Amino acid sequence: FREDYSKKVKNAAGNFSVATKMALTILKNEKTTKGSMNLKRLKAGWDENYLSQLLQDNNF
Repeated sequence: FREDYSKKVKNAAGNFSVATKMALTILKNEKTTKGSMNLKRLKAGWDENYLSQLLQDNNF
């Protein structure tokens, strides 16, 4: 997620940490697509249907 390259102010670092952990947990639990976590993350960024499926499967 390139968190080293972004500045965070006040409690933004904690919020970003929680969001990152949630995203990684969702990708780790996803079993329909084979490949690395990075590949799944990129696919979620490119394919809105895949992203929607990930969020629905995890009750978001």
